Amino acid sequence: MKTLIVSALAIACVLATPIDNENEPQPAFDAYRDVRLLLSTRRNRGNPFQLQFRNLDSIRASPYNPSQPLRVLIHGWWEDDTSDISVETSEELLNYYDNNVIFVDWSEGSRTINYAGAANRVNPVGHFVASQLTWMRENGFVNFDRVFVIGFSLGAHAAGFVGKNTGGQLFSIIGLDPAGPLFREGRPDGRIDASDARHVECLHTNGGLIGLGIGAHICAADFFPNGGTDQRGCLTNTCSHLRAVTIFVESIQNNGFHSQRCTTETQASRENCNSGGGQWFAHADNARNNLRGIFHFATNRNPPLAQGPWRN
Repeated sequence: MKTLIVSALAIACVLATPIDNENEPQPAFDAYRDVRLLLSTRRNRGNPFQLQFRNLDSIRASPYNPSQPLRVLIHGWWEDDTSDISVETSEELLNYYDNNVIFVDWSEGSRTINYAGAANRVNPVGHFVASQLTWMRENGFVNFDRVFVIGFSLGAHAAGFVGKNTGGQLFSIIGLDPAGPLFREGRPDGRIDASDARHVECLHTNGGLIGLGIGAHICAADFFPNGGTDQRGCLTNTCSHLRAVTIFVESIQNNGFHSQRCTTETQASRENCNSGGGQWFAHADNARNNLRGIFHFATNRNPPLAQGPWRN
């Protein structure tokens, strides 16, 4: 798994640095110029097709199939099109589903040691992707009822802004350990939120005071595996943070992440939930049933992580 570069010094700078466009190095990041939309389908596996923004000739020349559902993947800080949220997630989605998969490569904005600068770019990235999706719907290429947007870390917040800029009409958004530093629980307008789509589900793997994730009940359904702070088999925050992607990929293969409903976040953090439940993380029925609440499940230390019971 690709290593996410996070140091104690960088985190200290993050906590002390406000989001401020005026502090950005030049030339400034421009989402409409710098973001790439990389399309993968079963027809072009391993050879993504770069879609041109709001370009009919481009999408007609691509392997995009309007009759199939669309999954949109967005990476996090310091990542690019080689990250697991791109390569492994796309591969597993296409193994199990005949989908269109668009990977949003905003590495021109994310690959900077200035975390605050990268965090400041998730809004324009989300606006850019929302503009493309809205154009695709207007031209008959997509039905918002068949769109899932999945984002990791900063990408989870970018996914939230995709939803905000499409009027909360997308079918589902899944946030994989949404980033914590500089994103406030009390500011839903500045982060991923339950109102960003018809259903918003979040997985929290590295919350807490010194974690890399926000670690709070901010979505319609929030899952806290192993308490949501430190993941079994991990010795670092980076490992626990990245574990969110590993769990999601495994959920595509054979979803055994069967949870218990919790009354409070404290219950989830203490792994002391006994309020029933029987819900699977990242199950399509969660969106159809408008699942809401706080959930906990345990994992193994090493893959396969899921402990079952297994979904048919």
